[in-house]
Amino acid sequence: MKKNITRIITLIFITQVLLSSACLIRNSYGTPIETEVGFGTAPIIDGVIDVTKNEWNSAEKLSISLFPNQSEGLPIDLWVLQADLSLNILIRFDLNNHNSSEYDNEFIGILIADWDDALNFTDAKIVQFSNISENTLEYLDYYINDTIYYEDTISDGEGAANLESNEIIYEFSMPVKNIEGGIEDVELDYNLNFNFKIVFGKTADYPDGIIISNIVSIDLDYPPRDTDDIGELLMSISTFIIFATIGALYVFYIYRITQLKKEIERIRS
Repeated sequence: MKKNITRIITLIFITQVLLSSACLIRNSYGTPIETEVGFGTAPIIDGVIDVTKNEWNSAEKLSISLFPNQSEGLPIDLWVLQADLSLNILIRFDLNNHNSSEYDNEFIGILIADWDDALNFTDAKIVQFSNISENTLEYLDYYINDTIYYEDTISDGEGAANLESNEIIYEFSMPVKNIEGGIEDVELDYNLNFNFKIVFGKTADYPDGIIISNIVSIDLDYPPRDTDDIGELLMSISTFIIFATIGALYVFYIYRITQLKKEIERIRS
């Protein structure tokens, strides 16, 4: 009897461990978090939310955590906003003693995988601080090949950040439908799904400096057309058809008169 109870307790313990591990793996490296995008006007990428201009108001807003090297994860706000020609991503979070030297060289990066190779992240957009207390930073664009980061010949997109007390805001913008993109960049396009890996680190070293991360899957779509624009387009098309028809009838009328005049002259002669 005692053996059976021991076996049952052991089985329950093993099951608990397996379930906890599965949950941690899912949060760390598992199925990407899926989200749609909000549509609106492209914000100014400066690390500041301008409420007077309703920046980011129409963004899709998520609360997620970056894992795995902090046992409870790092909670962040993730906002996704698509404009006509750009995808814009905002990341905001708090850290105690954020002004301390520990975070002087912190960075946030967005790694991008192509739509047909969902977990092969070959493009990296990084905002890297060199002195966070003085808000000194740079935006970096890398091509990743076999975990080696190569700086792009031409930087694509833009990024910025701003620290206020313990709260920091990172903003990124990258072009959608970038027909000039080369092998160094993942070319974002409409009606496709892309995976974005949000990474955080405290030293300017890639990929070794990355300590926590999570993956978000985003469906890009064609921006919705303004109904006023559609009305104006239909009005323009209707006007063109009407005047084209009138012009064609006028040409036909002149042609018929000319032919009739020739016929009358022929009969008289």
